[in-house]
Amino acid sequence: IARSAGPFNQPTNVALSPEGDIFVTDGYGNARVHRFSPAGDLLASWGEPGTGPGQFQLPHGIAIDSEGILYVADRENSRIQLFDLDGAFIREWTGFQRPTQIFAATDGFLYVSELGWKAGVFPGLVKPPHASGGRVAIVSPNGHVEARWGGGHSFCAPGDFYAPHDIWVTPDRAVYVSEVVKSSARYGEPVDPDCHILQKFQL
Repeated sequence: IARSAGPFNQPTNVALSPEGDIFVTDGYGNARVHRFSPAGDLLASWGEPGTGPGQFQLPHGIAIDSEGILYVADRENSRIQLFDLDGAFIREWTGFQRPTQIFAATDGFLYVSELGWKAGVFPGLVKPPHASGGRVAIVSPNGHVEARWGGGHSFCAPGDFYAPHDIWVTPDRAVYVSEVVKSSARYGEPVDPDCHILQKFQL
């Protein structure tokens, strides 16, 4: 990702603030987060290519919690960045493998889908040693990973993942994880094209 410009260049996800403002990660061709009013007026944008605070290498997922903290899955930097709603950097959480989306639950916990290093690895990216496959993490409000599953090599086995890209948690704590198998296989390890694209878990 080599540019930082106005909307849009292949946006990736969206989150709504309690006031109805719309926040969009503009990631596949841009390194930006955009904020819009409920009427669709552009209010602000931030981000540029890089690895520093407020910089991105494919901002892919986004969520806002009940305290008004905005979380951005900075996929190719393998981290989550935290901002206030004005775009001011708060902190970063590391220890993830290419996070794709975040769900902020009402109890303060975050649910994170991680693409891992078996699918969707663009040319030029270098896999780290002992690279994991796709997986899901449950993260406490202070950024500590409380639980994690998946990450194996049996991509199509129940409970494992090939290319997890989105995640949602219902009030009764059912976790839905969707995947993009066919498109991610163009840049990854071979996988059955009939592999699952949606799984449900009950916590």
